[in-house]
Amino acid sequence: MKILFVGLKIGAGIESICYSIKDECDKIEGVETNYVDIYAENPKMAQFSKEQYYKLVKYIPRLTALGQRLSLSLALKTKRNHLFINKDVKCCKKELLKYIDRYNPDIIYTPLCMVAMALDELIEEQKVKLKYIFQIPDFLVPYYTQNLKHCSYVISSCDSVTEKLEKYGFCEDKILTYGIPINPKFKNVTDDRAEILSKLGLEDKKYILISNGGAGFANNYKIVTDFYDKVNNYAFIVVNGRNIESKEKIDSFIKEKNIQNVVNLGFVNNMQELMKVSDIMIGKCGSSTINEASYSHLKFIGLNNYLVPEIYNIKYLKSKNAVIVVKNSKQIDQALHFFINEKEEKISENFFKVCNKNCSEQITNIIKSLF
Repeated sequence: MKILFVGLKIGAGIESICYSIKDECDKIEGVETNYVDIYAENPKMAQFSKEQYYKLVKYIPRLTALGQRLSLSLALKTKRNHLFINKDVKCCKKELLKYIDRYNPDIIYTPLCMVAMALDELIEEQKVKLKYIFQIPDFLVPYYTQNLKHCSYVISSCDSVTEKLEKYGFCEDKILTYGIPINPKFKNVTDDRAEILSKLGLEDKKYILISNGGAGFANNYKIVTDFYDKVNNYAFIVVNGRNIESKEKIDSFIKEKNIQNVVNLGFVNNMQELMKVSDIMIGKCGSSTINEASYSHLKFIGLNNYLVPEIYNIKYLKSKNAVIVVKNSKQIDQALHFFINEKEEKISENFFKVCNKNCSEQITNIIKSLF
C-alpha cells in the first residue's frame, strides 16, 4: 500500500501536519509513504507561495484580507467561479499527475484545498483512480470544500467547521471532526525540564516565548524593547524565524544594553523543546502554533493578524473563551499581568482543550481502514 502526502512550503505548518500523519503511517507494516511539495518542481508557483504572497500580506494586509474574506464567503455560496482558484487548481492538476505517475499511490493525504479540488477533478475526469483524504488545516472552511465529490473523508478542525460544511450540503458521513494533528516531536520530547535546559544552555528560570511563525511577521523587536526590563522573574526566548532583519536588530539591542534576560534565535527546528521549558507564549495564531502551544500547556497570548486563516482561528478561540488577543504594547502588558498573576485560569484551561492529543492516531486509523 502506497500513501502520498502532498504539502507546500508556506510557513512550517502545512509540512508539519503532513509529517505528523506520515510518521504514524511509517509504523504500519507493508506501507510505503512519500511526501512531496506540490510546487517543488514549478519555480514560478513556488516563488508565489513562498515570497509574493507574504509581500502582499506585509505591504497591503488590510486589502489582502478583505479580498480573502470576500472570496471565502462567496466560495461557500456559489459554484466554483473564482478565476485565481481555477488557475491554481489547473496548475495543481499538472503537478499532481507527475507525482501520481512517479509514486503510483493508492491514497493521498493533503491539507491543501487546491490539491483536494484538483484531485476531485482528476477523479471526475477518470484520469486517476485513487482515494484521498483532505485535512482542513485551520478553523475555517477552505475554498469550495463543500463541493468535493470524491474524497473519502474530510478531517474537520472543529465542531463549527463541521456544522458549516453540513449546512452547505457536504455529506455528513464523510466528515470526521478530529482536529488538527501536531508534529510527533511534541509527543516525544522529554518531560525532564532540567535536561532540556542543559541541552539548550539555558538557566533555570521562568520563560516567556515570543514566536511568530517561520516567516517572522510580527514586530519582535518592539516587544523585546518594551518588556525586557518590565517583567520580573521571567526571561525571554525570542524566535524570529526567517526574519533576519528582526534577529539582527534584537542582537544589536542586546549588545548595546548588555541585556542578560533575552535569548534571541532565528529559525529553529526544536520548538517542542522551547515550548516545553516556557510558561507563557506570545505568538501569531497559525493553527499549528495554536495546537502545539495547547498541547504544551502554555498560557497563550495571541497577536492580532491580518492573515485570513488567522482571523478565523482567533474567532474560533474567542468563541471558546480560550485566548487573549492583543494589538499593542498596552494590551500585551495587561495580558502578561493577568497570566503572571494567575487571574485568567479559565482561559488557560479552555486553551489546553483546543488540541486533540489523539488526532494523528485517529487519522492514521482512518487511512488504514481505506486499505
